[in-house]
Amino acid sequence: MIKNVQLIKRDYTTLQKELVRKTIHMTIAFVPLFAGINISLTITLLYLGIFFYLGNEYLRSQGIVFVSALATVSEVASRDRDNGMTLGPVTLGLGALVAISLFNPVAASCGIYALAFGDGLSSLTGKLWGRRKIPFSGGKSFIGSFTCFVMIFSTSFGVTGNFNKSLFAAIGGTIVELIPIKDIDNILIPLTVAFIVSI
Repeated sequence: MIKNVQLIKRDYTTLQKELVRKTIHMTIAFVPLFAGINISLTITLLYLGIFFYLGNEYLRSQGIVFVSALATVSEVASRDRDNGMTLGPVTLGLGALVAISLFNPVAASCGIYALAFGDGLSSLTGKLWGRRKIPFSGGKSFIGSFTCFVMIFSTSFGVTGNFNKSLFAAIGGTIVELIPIKDIDNILIPLTVAFIVSI
């Protein structure tokens, strides 16, 4: 039921917000599994999920709650830069959607796992232990980028068994993750990694 209410604003720590964001982020790792069962249904569900979430976020930004649990999660996961709408889950879904639509299953899986675990865990480790920042990266840390590299390499190697492809995929994905392009990296990381693995 649609309710015109003001969401209760709570004070969440930066780490709490990041944990919520990255838990959502890592659920995208289920996409290759679902795509392996039925790729057409998976693509359809991603489209529906993106549009449903966008509609719910638009209503939330207007002070209207359609799905209260989703609105609460969006509120917790929002960043100051979001300007009323939290669009990270949209770019997350688009990244997975483009990867499974354009690339073979192996390359797409590597790209999506890079997004889920490379990008996802790099932010958490950076928030916890990232005291040394990388210049011109928008606040990214050395430990966060190292985590990104290790996770992309290990997941890609786990899928392909190819050291060279995994190494280059990890280098490419980590470089993209370093660029301060906000949520657009949710699209570019899987595309970069999937492209490198596919060639």
